[in-house]
Amino acid sequence: MSRVPRRARILLWLVAAFVLAVVLVAPVALRGPGGKPCAKTLEYKGRAYTARAASSFVQSIAIGVGVASGCGSTPANVDIRSLAGIRPSRAIAVPTDESSIYVRKGLCRSAPSLLRCLRD
Repeated sequence: MSRVPRRARILLWLVAAFVLAVVLVAPVALRGPGGKPCAKTLEYKGRAYTARAASSFVQSIAIGVGVASGCGSTPANVDIRSLAGIRPSRAIAVPTDESSIYVRKGLCRSAPSLLRCLRD
């Protein structure tokens, strides 16, 4: 049985350490400047919407097609649905993303209750 030379073992350990460091640092580096997570945006009927985490909203009827972009992805057409009890000019949803809603930019930024703000 042959032994691996000491230099080769050290080189393998250094390569493994480098790969591990890249894997651990990549998620932080990909978040963008300032450490803020990337938020997808959506354009629908000339309005810009930003994704917000929300699980207590009910998607309603299909209302059209919008353009999703951001977070390094290429712009793509997506189906748009309304939200029960909320005007589409305030917030909309994408059927493939049940954990987020898209709120019109600049609306309800510091509201204590997102649902209450959107229904006003």
